[in-house]
Amino acid sequence: MKQANNNWTTGKKISFRFFFLLLGLTSALCWIVTIYLTCFFLIHHVYNPAAVFKSLTPFLYWLDSNIYHTGYNPKIHRAFPQDNHFAGAFYLTALYLSIAGAAIWTLFDAKRPNYNRLFYWFTLYVRYVLGIVVIIYGFDKLIPVQMARPDAASLATPIGDLSRFQVLWDFMGISPGYMMMVGAGEVLAGLCLLFRRTFLFGSLLLLVILANVVAVNFFYNVPVKTYATQLLVYTLFLIIPYAPKLYNIFFKGISTSILPEQYTLNTRLKRNLLKALLIVVPSILIVPVVIGFHGRFLRQAENARNQRIYDVITFVAKDALPPLTTDTLRWNRLMLFVQGRYAIVFNMKNQPTQFELNTDKIKKTFTFRNGADSTKWNVFNYSYPAKNRLELTGKWKGQNIDVLMEQVPADSIPLNRENLIFMNDD
Repeated sequence: MKQANNNWTTGKKISFRFFFLLLGLTSALCWIVTIYLTCFFLIHHVYNPAAVFKSLTPFLYWLDSNIYHTGYNPKIHRAFPQDNHFAGAFYLTALYLSIAGAAIWTLFDAKRPNYNRLFYWFTLYVRYVLGIVVIIYGFDKLIPVQMARPDAASLATPIGDLSRFQVLWDFMGISPGYMMMVGAGEVLAGLCLLFRRTFLFGSLLLLVILANVVAVNFFYNVPVKTYATQLLVYTLFLIIPYAPKLYNIFFKGISTSILPEQYTLNTRLKRNLLKALLIVVPSILIVPVVIGFHGRFLRQAENARNQRIYDVITFVAKDALPPLTTDTLRWNRLMLFVQGRYAIVFNMKNQPTQFELNTDKIKKTFTFRNGADSTKWNVFNYSYPAKNRLELTGKWKGQNIDVLMEQVPADSIPLNRENLIFMNDD
């Protein structure tokens, strides 16, 4: 065992106590999300993560009503910290508890010269929490499934009708190579965090990646801003103690050792148990999720192959309706996703309306469902009068309609036809 006998400054000790409490409290969210994903893919058991936090709602509601005043209301706000009122109350409470806890800790432990041993073990804990989360998010992009390739409905929707979040997701999904490269960087950084000799390199690599992720989440309204910021704070916690040495290396050209002080357990049994724990826990949490991501990738590919795009040829409601953009009854296009079980109707202004799709192959009917009230469902008899043609008859907005459509290939959308160009002589 190698120890450092240096005395910490008062400020350093107080800072460590604060971050020990803050990161320790908020890391519960990392475990809850990770275990949820593992359970979902490993045993197909889905528990509601919000139920875990629900027990905190009375306490957080009282604090918010009397101290924070963010407007948190457990009757209407979901009990899960994800860019919402609950997140505001959750993180504020963790912050104030950490400040109070650090103050009390300082009063009762002011004479301790340093926390070298505790710092080492807590850093190991933070490395593994952060590493597991980042590896899972990295594989979500590397496979790639996090930002699925946009379907025909998304590609046919005018960009001005999309939210910033949808624009970002489609931008990432349309050319998955970039997403896979980001995912590979996250996986590499996460793996480096698991080893003492490489964790600082992994932390620096992850700092660059997460800074970009946080910026993207904020400026494109991705609803995981607080969680991504939390992971960035964890990364900074790992880097800042080595900032003076890094400054000397990069800006002064002074060589120095950046390996952290190492502490070991005092018996072989404890050491072997720790090694087993550090191997088994990440494996149990990561491997099922990665396998699940691969399965989801195959399903997404199957859904993409089964999507059908139909342009309306004739639309009859008493009389044939001309293709006028002012018409509020006529369709311009229909998209069917039989595998995904949903349908999208585009009106004459190319605005989409999505429905759940139920297909009855015996009765040859499509049922478009847009809620629990079955009286509002649209039931259409379907037939295929010719190759690549679909005819629907039924009621739409209270009128009997007969719609004849022709299937168009998915690559009729220009963005789907474009290939990567490495040499452009135009």
